[in-house]
Amino acid sequence: MIKRATRMFMLIFVFYVLPVQAQVGINYDLNVEDPTAFLFTMNSYINSDEGSSGSATVILRQNIANGVTPTTHNLAVIWPDYNSMQLDFGRNATSPAWAAFQRTLGKSSSIEGNVMFAATGLSNGDETIVTNPNQFRRFINFTVEPHNVAEYVETLTDLWEDCDDSVHQALYNIYGAGEGGWTHAVVQTAPSFENLLSGQGCDPDAVTEFYSNASNIREVKNEFIGVDMMIWQP
Repeated sequence: MIKRATRMFMLIFVFYVLPVQAQVGINYDLNVEDPTAFLFTMNSYINSDEGSSGSATVILRQNIANGVTPTTHNLAVIWPDYNSMQLDFGRNATSPAWAAFQRTLGKSSSIEGNVMFAATGLSNGDETIVTNPNQFRRFINFTVEPHNVAEYVETLTDLWEDCDDSVHQALYNIYGAGEGGWTHAVVQTAPSFENLLSGQGCDPDAVTEFYSNASNIREVKNEFIGVDMMIWQP
């Protein structure tokens, strides 16, 4: 169920700062013209001495339903904390192998957009679902104005209290969305389309109440659904 100490703690936690040891990452929207070449390039680099020295988990997903994002794939690069991300960025900045990897990857794909994300620590459901292979994921990207964040978190956690563990749900802060404009994302993860989309994981009355309460404080900008193709662990 919802991981929290108290309601007040969660509101302060999300509204103000993230802890130092917070999961952070970058999400890339990709058009992959040659999937075979793309996977070969990814595997070759990540299995190399330099690629295997990084601390990020990398998840490649095929987009099934894109919303307003006309891309074929999504790539998430996830670090366990800010320091790990900064160390990898610093090493890559002067690495000839990283530069060569980027050039080769560009021959089979193009980046259409990217955002940075950070876990708020707020989640619901079975955590083991997230790291299992071949998961189905729904990304809901939305905007909440700063003065409405605490109210939104309270509304969301009220909903999650009436949800079971069949779908894992997590709230993320989003940075650098540019024209996309979203500030947050909820990521739902499930082992099948049926679990993800059937709507049976949460009480219907609670869902209706959530949409009613959230309608004036959040604006959904985009959502898409993808399925995991490959996960590379550090």
